[in-house]
Amino acid sequence: MHQIALIVVCLVIGILLRWLGQLPDSSTKVLSGWVINVALPAAALRSVHDLDPVGNWWLAAATPWIGALLTLLLLVPLCLAMGWTRQRTGALMLVGGWSNTSFVGLPMIAAFAGSQWVGLGIVIDLFGSYLALSTLGLAVAAVASSGRLDWRVVARRVVTFPPFLAILLAFATDHLARPDWLEQLFDELSGTLTPIALAAVGFALRFDRIAGRITALGVGLGYRLFLAPLGILAMYVALGQAGDPVAKVAMLEMAMPPMLGASIIAMDHDLEPDLVALLIGIGVPLSLLTAWGWWSIIAIF
Repeated sequence: MHQIALIVVCLVIGILLRWLGQLPDSSTKVLSGWVINVALPAAALRSVHDLDPVGNWWLAAATPWIGALLTLLLLVPLCLAMGWTRQRTGALMLVGGWSNTSFVGLPMIAAFAGSQWVGLGIVIDLFGSYLALSTLGLAVAAVASSGRLDWRVVARRVVTFPPFLAILLAFATDHLARPDWLEQLFDELSGTLTPIALAAVGFALRFDRIAGRITALGVGLGYRLFLAPLGILAMYVALGQAGDPVAKVAMLEMAMPPMLGASIIAMDHDLEPDLVALLIGIGVPLSLLTAWGWWSIIAIF
């Protein structure tokens, strides 16, 4: 579980860097730029190569899309009823709607379901979380930041979004052999995703700014850690597939904390960065407990 320790340590490093004044106030933007333009594309290029999805994995891969759409149906009306700004609404939709199916999810799969299911976790992460974030998530961020839906602007941002371009390139070159040095390069660059993304979140994390955001925190984490996995569990129960090991892994992935990539996009679009940082900073350690609880429920079926 060294990955979990890495997540906590990097978050703390970001907090300490701000407290000690070792980086300028604009550092979150710089760190976020690296994640979006380098680390996320490298992770996509690394994950797609030689991936051989099994036929019955595709519903599992669709669960992040279903979770994101469920966010639109539930959180948008609630945020409107609460009179919250579009920036807060967008932040909650992104950070609440996407789960960390990779850097928290994959170690959790290995710990609870077994390492033989990590390949399924990668499929869920790439074809579900990453692809949905690179399209639907980016559209949500664009609308929340500008206040209007301009399909041309949204489409231009999607087709020029580096992680989306990396996914397309990875699909197009999947059949080609890669030299070892290129594989190592992608591994090294993608390995910067977790430390730099969490350092950016930790740097932006301000517990002194929690006042006035407690209700929003409760809504975001309540949806992410409870309602979203409950919705996917209900779907599989209705389909009579809740006992399928593939379904169990998909349900566990939906019980993960907010996705780092989604939080970075929210911050990059100035969607209430203080709230986003709090959702990650509280959600990640809290999920270590709630994920165990969800797996205990999932194992019953």
